[in-house]
Amino acid sequence: MGYTQSRDRYVPASTWSSLSWSTMRLVTAVTVLALTASMALASMGIPEDIMLVALATVAVLAVGLALVRLFVFLERNGVPLFESDIAATA
Repeated sequence: MGYTQSRDRYVPASTWSSLSWSTMRLVTAVTVLALTASMALASMGIPEDIMLVALATVAVLAVGLALVRLFVFLERNGVPLFESDIAATA
């Protein structure tokens, strides 16, 4: 018979996992839309505006990937500020 150590979690790990997957889906969708927009701008003969689309895409990618890293950290470790209080009172 094996032990299953259950730790009290303020927010379940599945919540952070689903937030991480949703963020990755959103980042992928934004990337596809940005590619479509830049191709449309290039075909319309407005190559100057492609740089604005590229900069906005890089910003969205940076924020999205930072959020994914945060959600993975919280999935593994929980919310340290709240869950250290739960462990101390147990």
